[in-house]
Formats: sequence, C-alpha cells, structure tokens
Amino acid sequence: MNHHSTVQITRAALIAALYMVFTMVPPFSAISFGAVQFRLGEALVLLPFLLDEAVLGVVVGCLVANLFSPFGLIDVVIGTSVTALAALLTRRLRSTGRLWLAALPPILLNGLVVPVYVATLTLPGAASLSLSHNLSASLRFILTHFSWGVYLPIALSIIAGEAAVVILLGLPVLVLVRHNIHPIKEVP
Repeated sequence: MNHHSTVQITRAALIAALYMVFTMVPPFSAISFGAVQFRLGEALVLLPFLLDEAVLGVVVGCLVANLFSPFGLIDVVIGTSVTALAALLTRRLRSTGRLWLAALPPILLNGLVVPVYVATLTLPGAASLSLSHNLSASLRFILTHFSWGVYLPIALSIIAGEAAVVILLGLPVLVLVRHNIHPIKEVP
C-alpha cells in the first residue's frame, strides 16, 4: 500500500466517522430521522466534489447510521443508495468547477426519494410492520398505502431540511476543505 492510498483510506474513514457522529450521537440523532429532519452528517455529502475518497466515506457513514433508523432495512437499502447516487453525481459535477452545483444531487434525491417511505411508513398501521427485519413487508405497505397528500408536505419538509444542512453547513465545509486539503493524485 502506498502513501496515497493510506491517506485516502484514512480520509474516507474519517468522513464516515464524522457522518455517523453527526447523525447518530445525541442530540444530533433526535433530528436525523423522520418527517422533519436536519441530518447534520449530510453536510459532508458535498466532499466528493473535491475528494474521490469522500464517496466511500459518506456512503459508509450513511449505511452505519441508517442501521439505527426507525424505518429499518428500507432506510438502510434505499436511503444509503440515494446517498451513494448523490455522492457519485456530486463527484461528476467536479468538472463544472461550480461549488453550488454540488448541492443539487443530495437535496433533490433525498428530498424526492426518501419521503416516499418516510411518509408512508409513518401512517397508522405501519407500526405493526417489523420494519427492522422485513424489507418486503415495508415495500408492500408503501405500494398499497402511498398517498400524494401525505408525501408532498413531507417531501417539502425533507427538501427544506436537506437544503438547510447542505447549503448552510455543507458549502462552507466544502470551501474550507478546498482551501486546506488537496486531492491526492495517483502516481502513474
């Protein structure tokens, strides 16, 4: 293992750890899950704009945090997949050089996809599901009970929370990292 990969692995691990702390540790955990959420760990989802290793860091951090989600396996699978896709799209936006564009994938993806299951699994009757162990039961419940009337206000709430965290915290973190930490270029 060369120095470059050691530094990249260390950075990815640090990003994952920070994401978990800012999402799971009280008092942050109280605002990280639900119809109204300000998941402070999401401030780190812009880092793939600068650092390739940040993709793995935010995905692992999100995966571990979602293992403790009240929504169970659906949040582990779908929520983490949304974060992974947002991180990859954010990394692809690097070529534009526009930092503000990095905020769009996490805000839009989290704000549009996550509310599908959050809105439905907070309905009466969902509590009887074994959310932590039964992904198929959760998906069936969502497919049979989805309501645009419940989805829209929760989507707006999650978009607002994600935008607040990503823009007010994530963009300043991105600027700070851009001026103080440099990506590692692989040796040919």
